Amino acid sequence: MSIIGTQPAWRLGSRTAMPPGEAILGIRALPYRAEGQPGMLPPVAGLVMKAIGIIGARTAWDAASGQMRFTDLPPGPRRILVTDPDRRYLPAAVMVEVPDRYPQRPTAGGPPIPVPPHPVRRTILLRPAPARAIPTGMTAVIGTLRDAAGRGIALARLAASTDAGLMRVVTWTDEAGGFALVLPDSEAGSPPATCILAVHTPVARLAAALAADPLGALPADLDQQDPDGPHSQFDRRAVATLAPDGSVAGAPPGAPPGALPLRPGRTVRWDLLAP
Repeated sequence: MSIIGTQPAWRLGSRTAMPPGEAILGIRALPYRAEGQPGMLPPVAGLVMKAIGIIGARTAWDAASGQMRFTDLPPGPRRILVTDPDRRYLPAAVMVEVPDRYPQRPTAGGPPIPVPPHPVRRTILLRPAPARAIPTGMTAVIGTLRDAAGRGIALARLAASTDAGLMRVVTWTDEAGGFALVLPDSEAGSPPATCILAVHTPVARLAAALAADPLGALPADLDQQDPDGPHSQFDRRAVATLAPDGSVAGAPPGAPPGALPLRPGRTVRWDLLAP
């Protein structure tokens, strides 16, 4: 089951088979840093990228450019699913428009449309998976977001603003509700001691689709979606932090709503409850 519009499976034919080594699409994956900032180099290798509904599409890793290159792709809008077999990063989906490799014949209306001289290029930013080890010296929060019944909430959006208020870090929960927020140093040059957390959880329809098919229901281009927009698939939720014994932890004295205590330069665990 998927909320994403599906296309019938497309099998490659001789007309669209491409010469060996010739690519039509290149996707480069970078580790996410923060909102409004480019990803971190080097590009991520060892990923699996699939064009959904395309049988037999070939991919090849190009170490020089850090891209996964697709060759046998038919033209049109294509959904590309990115997963990490080593579970270092959360899965992601992207929609791309693949151009026609073959030029149209000249008509009375004008010249033919030229073939693009270079592959279509896209860059995606990948969030760390909760199970991945946090680099030494980083300020980070790990935990699980659960509902009132104790169930993990998948694909919840967690946006953390650091002390100075100019840096935001966004991540998503995994299938079990686990998350990892890795926070950069504050603008003053010192690690933040608290962050303000905003949480959005999937609407009921999306949550049901994710429960049935987590990868198939994963919305494409999540970074481009406004969680508070009129057509958002997410609802803003108030959350509470949980103490190690499972009780609701009190907010630090004088802290604003949504404040999450941190341990500068270290990883702290805060489980969250969305009642």
